[in-house]
Amino acid sequence: MQAIRQIYDNAPDIIPVPEAFRHRRLEVLLIVEEETVSPPSLKSLLADMPDVGDDSDFSRPRDFGRQDMTWDS
Repeated sequence: MQAIRQIYDNAPDIIPVPEAFRHRRLEVLLIVEEETVSPPSLKSLLADMPDVGDDSDFSRPRDFGRQDMTWDS
């Protein structure tokens, strides 16, 4: 059994077969390496957000807790 390993950085439209391998039983394995793309960081996502509205649009009153509880009598 003979084997040829050829790695293409930019795969062509047609992959040539050596003359010695033609008209014979041939097994072809195509393995595509996936590029790993890391998800963007939260910091970069927040930095890319558009600056809309005033800060007061997104604020809420301070929460002082329940303070003194009063019961209706």
